[in-house]
Amino acid sequence: GDEGPGEGGRGDEGHFKDANNEELSYKNWSGRRFLLQKLPKNKSLDEAQHWLNKYKVLENAMDAIFEGNDMAAKVEVIVEYLLTRHADDAKDALRKLGVLPKVLDVYEMSATMEECSIGIGTWRKLVQCFKEFMQVDSISVSEDAWRKLGADVGEIKTGTFEYTKSKKKGASRTEKGSYWAMDPREELERNLSDIVNNYDNFDPSWVDAIQALYAGDHGKGKHRFACKTVLHLTVPGGKKVCETQIYPLADIKATKDTCEIFKKSIHEHLAPGINQVVHGNVLFKQVGEGDARKWECKIVDDKHADFKHPLNAKGVEAFMVGDLKFYSQMLGKEDFASAWCCLCQLKHAQWQGLADTPGVLWTLDLIKQQHDTNQEHGHTGADRMGVREYPYFDIPAENYIWPILHTLIGVGNNILDHLVEYADHKIQLLPGRQIILRDEVKEIDKEIADDEESIAHFTSPNFGSGSDTIRSIKVKISDCRGLIRTHQRSPELAPTVDVPTVEAEIEKYEKEIKSLEDDLAKMKENVKKLKRSRKSKTDAIDTIRSSRKLDNDSLYTGIDRILQRYKINRAEYHGGDLTGVDIKKLMHDAANIMKEIREYLINSLHDDSNETEQSIIDKCGNVETLLTLWDGILSNLHTRFPTTEVCDETQKFVDAAIKLAHEMGMSKTVKGHGAERHIVSQMRRVYGGLFEFDEQWAERIHQEGYKYDMKYRSRSEAKAAYVRVSNTRRSTKPQTQNAMKRVKQRFKKGPLKRTLDNEEEERKAKRERRLAAVEG
Repeated sequence: GDEGPGEGGRGDEGHFKDANNEELSYKNWSGRRFLLQKLPKNKSLDEAQHWLNKYKVLENAMDAIFEGNDMAAKVEVIVEYLLTRHADDAKDALRKLGVLPKVLDVYEMSATMEECSIGIGTWRKLVQCFKEFMQVDSISVSEDAWRKLGADVGEIKTGTFEYTKSKKKGASRTEKGSYWAMDPREELERNLSDIVNNYDNFDPSWVDAIQALYAGDHGKGKHRFACKTVLHLTVPGGKKVCETQIYPLADIKATKDTCEIFKKSIHEHLAPGINQVVHGNVLFKQVGEGDARKWECKIVDDKHADFKHPLNAKGVEAFMVGDLKFYSQMLGKEDFASAWCCLCQLKHAQWQGLADTPGVLWTLDLIKQQHDTNQEHGHTGADRMGVREYPYFDIPAENYIWPILHTLIGVGNNILDHLVEYADHKIQLLPGRQIILRDEVKEIDKEIADDEESIAHFTSPNFGSGSDTIRSIKVKISDCRGLIRTHQRSPELAPTVDVPTVEAEIEKYEKEIKSLEDDLAKMKENVKKLKRSRKSKTDAIDTIRSSRKLDNDSLYTGIDRILQRYKINRAEYHGGDLTGVDIKKLMHDAANIMKEIREYLINSLHDDSNETEQSIIDKCGNVETLLTLWDGILSNLHTRFPTTEVCDETQKFVDAAIKLAHEMGMSKTVKGHGAERHIVSQMRRVYGGLFEFDEQWAERIHQEGYKYDMKYRSRSEAKAAYVRVSNTRRSTKPQTQNAMKRVKQRFKKGPLKRTLDNEEEERKAKRERRLAAVEG
């Protein structure tokens, strides 16, 4: 037949051996015995795996080849063989089976570092430990790949400037500031491209709206300017998706926050790019070939041929987000944040009461016209209507979104202050002098904090600080003295040196150092003086208390103790006010908190007070209702795509809150006016509602920036800015964000069903209280 020599015989022998359950083997010419096994031929992987498992081919082979019963040793030899002869394939197979850890790709590496809040130095140490203790060759892609991920950053422009910081009683001093800034247009293009290229088969027809939210905030000696890109999509299947990217655009290092400093530093670097965004469209264009093909997003103006392309050109709307002080500065209305509304032409006296009428809305053209009129006629005071100069950007005035977070902070603190004032004057009958002293202590605390911030800025090693300036001047002095020594020892090496001129330079530099050191000494002495003044006032308060035989604690302190039981702390914020987080807690737990405060005030009622238990109950009930209404307003403002019914309900909550506050004798602040007249209309008009516009994201940018400042304080502003921007690029890549979401989703512990049920019951109860407050 077709069998070769001896093959037919071995086939018959094989059948015989199988029938008798015996091994099939043969000896070669040297007498060495070989075991023969059946092996599958030309089988699929699945069939072959089934055959190997059924007949235990590998186990039989190891038993035949190796002596003894140490299976672990036998397996080790086989694995070592595979890793030696087929290293890459073997490791890939082991990773796929979960035996070896997977090598992190560059996005997973970046996500891990972001989740753990570590830098590349700490990451390097972790990798070394993993390699040693886990005996693995590779944990992640290389550091070079990680660095490249954050290398696609735009140009960072830097500079320094001087400014005069004025103090009370006419004193002033010169400080040096520094800044860095990036092009807002280029950064928007870059981040939009990142978002859309994260989608397979993206199509510009998916785009519903593009929004660029610009924000500024000052604190801890830094003004920070940032952007939040919001991209609304409707993906195949009809699902609406909202993608966001948050990234820094500029920093100003200065303890003073004024328009003068803004114009001296980052304005000229930001304005062209932001104005291009305001007047431009986003053009989506595919570039590259094959696997390298991707989408590129460009801002184009109306002169571009594809400015109105029916498929690939999409409009972009720019907004401003921040506090009212920032708005007044950007709109050319510096120092008028509380006296005039930034969105309409009403002043403080005109929006008081319940019968005020809506004011004429400002536009950029109207602000410019008012400035021109002021200049032409020399208007001052109220005649200038709060306008000092032209707006700084072309962002429409109506796109300055009324500040949700800062309105919450302002309103919440006003309600709490009203309650404390009631307790002081009506319940405890504190002497007016004691209340005045307490308020003066608060103001002194603010001054001390301001001076200590200036001292910290001066003494820091950062570029542009007072200490850095002194070091630089000392280097110049050293260089000058070196020139003189060289001239004296070897005149031929420095023949052009004029010794008297150089000595005059040294004298000038020494005076500059003396002036800077005197400034620092004055600041330190002023802090000491303020602290002495503070102590004298607190001693006076203690004297008043002891003379009236009062308890050590005022009702102010007692109310604070109740708040602290709910983890609400005044001390966390400058000047004794509560932060946004604390105000939210106050509003969320209003019913329980006010119940405790009510009982506390009733038990603390002074014998000579005209208040009664019922009047205290009424007052605390009104405060609780007011907090409940504002809690409802805040909740509704954070609704995505709010319906007409939700907007109408929000306006009812606002109207009811304003009416109740008026009946309680509280004046209407600019924040209350803005909530009453502007915020709901913006909620109706802005695509998607105001969910993405809460300025809390800008506060986070400030906190992250401060963290980087502390970590890289020994570097120049330019180098520290590059590190921060490149890290932001890595962490905000959609693929990095997706990796971080995977971690959160896998290890997030969901609440118990009982907890969910309780939360749902609480939501229903709060909604009923809000509706009852409106009807009441």
